[in-house]
Amino acid sequence: MKTDWSAEDATWDAFLKEWPRERLAGMTLEQYTQVGKSDTFCSWIENRLDQLGSIWGGSSFKFGIFSRKDKTARTNGGGDWYDEDYGWYEKYGQTRDAVFEKVRGLIVQVAEAAAAGRYEAIDPIDLGPAYKWKIAFHYQPRQDPGIVAIFKADALKAWIQKRFGQAPKLISACHRQAAPLRGDRHILELSDEIWRGTELANPNPQSAAGIDEIEEPAAPPGVSPQSLNQILYGPPGTGKTYDTARLAVEICDGAPPSDRASLLKRYRELRGLGRVRFVSFHPSFSYEDFVEGIRPAVVDGVLRYDVRPGVFKQAAKHAQELLNERARSAPKGSLASRRFFKLSLGDSQDPAEAWLFPECIDSGYAAIGFAKGTDFSSCDTQEKVRERYLQSGQGRTLSDYALKAVEFLRLQIQVGDIILVSAGNRRVRAIGEVTGPYRYEAREDYEHQRPVDWLWQSEEGLPVETVAKKRFSQQTVYSLSADQLNISAIDELVSPKGEKGRTRNCVLVIDEINRANLAKVFGELITLLESSKRLGGEDEQEVILPYSGDSFGVPPNLFVIGTMNTADRSIALMDTALRRRFDFTEMPPQPELLAEDVEGINLRQLLVSMNEKIEELFDRDHLLGHSYLMGVHSVVELSERFKLKIIPLLQEYFFEDWSKLQQVFRDVDAPREQQIIQSAPQSSTTKAGAGRRRLQVNPLLTPAAFSKIYS
Repeated sequence: MKTDWSAEDATWDAFLKEWPRERLAGMTLEQYTQVGKSDTFCSWIENRLDQLGSIWGGSSFKFGIFSRKDKTARTNGGGDWYDEDYGWYEKYGQTRDAVFEKVRGLIVQVAEAAAAGRYEAIDPIDLGPAYKWKIAFHYQPRQDPGIVAIFKADALKAWIQKRFGQAPKLISACHRQAAPLRGDRHILELSDEIWRGTELANPNPQSAAGIDEIEEPAAPPGVSPQSLNQILYGPPGTGKTYDTARLAVEICDGAPPSDRASLLKRYRELRGLGRVRFVSFHPSFSYEDFVEGIRPAVVDGVLRYDVRPGVFKQAAKHAQELLNERARSAPKGSLASRRFFKLSLGDSQDPAEAWLFPECIDSGYAAIGFAKGTDFSSCDTQEKVRERYLQSGQGRTLSDYALKAVEFLRLQIQVGDIILVSAGNRRVRAIGEVTGPYRYEAREDYEHQRPVDWLWQSEEGLPVETVAKKRFSQQTVYSLSADQLNISAIDELVSPKGEKGRTRNCVLVIDEINRANLAKVFGELITLLESSKRLGGEDEQEVILPYSGDSFGVPPNLFVIGTMNTADRSIALMDTALRRRFDFTEMPPQPELLAEDVEGINLRQLLVSMNEKIEELFDRDHLLGHSYLMGVHSVVELSERFKLKIIPLLQEYFFEDWSKLQQVFRDVDAPREQQIIQSAPQSSTTKAGAGRRRLQVNPLLTPAAFSKIYS
């Protein structure tokens, strides 16, 4: 094996001299990529640093933006974008300058994070995976490297799993686990060893430390690199529910925030916007709950039975609305400076007025139905409006709400104001910008109108809490102050389709998916989940739903993520039809996330040791997840976790066989004071149970009781 890396070190030094970290922020597009130039940043990373880990292969799109050698006119679409001289991923923007500014900023983030040793911050950065980790490799601290020159994630994970039995999910954690194995060797020597130990080893010895990264083509609009249907499975406490939040944000936004608080905040925002929906399955969950069913309702004292959509049908319908959004421009200027009004377009609960909302949306106007037969077009003051109102109808008074509503529509609402359309008091179903003056349309009803550019609309609507801090009132029209509204949510709803190069994907999270009768819950829709059978797919399929008679298909921008606790039910017992249509990702315990020293106790080794014994006594589906020991900072907290969480769980696993708990905790031959499960003292007042060994939890758990589990 090669041990002299002086030539590679010289190349590394030359790169850092040519491209010091401080130069990156001021780099120009021509310095970044230019056909025929060998001193550009891209040329250095792919070509001149090839012996320090290769990323050859695949498309030039991996650089985010690249100089075109072939000047043939190309059609934009499918996530790719071109002008005469450059090509780029559409997700970064639609002009070369905007795209390069974005890409350059991401490269600076990678280099800064690598130089500071903050490798976890690199995981969510939205650059090609091989490309960004090669950049990070060359800007990491060379005297204490934490990244190896292996840039294909699957190869690195496979090697780690082969050596350690399991691999971390995050690439940064994989590098952190591998890099310390170098000892006193050069980091490239370790990289060469790892590479030769993979099944993908390059037969060319000159590039043994490198890996060809085959870049995936850009995803078409509405599609994420993530699988459309996936299930995260593993024992309890392995972070499955948290990971669904990360995946959901990644699918919707492209790159999730790196810190937990920001990630969960964004996850809650997406749930409020209806783009992420959450449901937890249970044994009595049914098709009627999931797809649609008949539900009783009392309206005006009369009992009736309505067809109600389930969570899956609601999610699919909302995703389809977002997919079908018409092309439009974003409203000019900040929404925070606009005036807002609430408006009802008819009674959303009255079937006789169901025509009004779609009519207004399709024709681009808002209307009210008060003061029938009276035209206020010539009334440009409140005095004239009131005079016309009183003169044109019998019994009309100045205290009528009809007059107030007309005054709002005719005088108070101005061009540029924003209208929020309610659906009852608890939902909002459209947002529009007023674009023209009052007009009177002589017809049977709803004659008073204002032209409106509808910026967002949804037949189902969203909870009013998404856009406002309290419920709407019954009044047909009234003003809303900015401090009553969630402006950022409104701004996101009205942003045009395809902004930032991404369409609006939606996610349905199904927690504990294996606890329900899945064949019964999904019914005939299980087939429609396949990508080829979704709407717009090669073999597009629709079904007629049994209760409503609606034609129903699954849109391509609806992602389904399930979680499965293997301690409840093994993956092997799942319905075969469902298993064929989902990708499964195992979520094993990650002891590397735990502290190595908590008052002398190594939590990582503690978890590994207990899980080894649990797997021996039971199986790998019933291991302990790392979250059971996360956030432990003292022996007192550790004792509480054992008494309140870990011991009760193991009691359930082993059906109250406490002798197996003793084996997991290595109590059998330990001194009594170091036992976690110990013999209970015999009572001196009764002979009941004499001769039978009783066990109990040691009331005083010492550090030695924990450390002896792994020592």
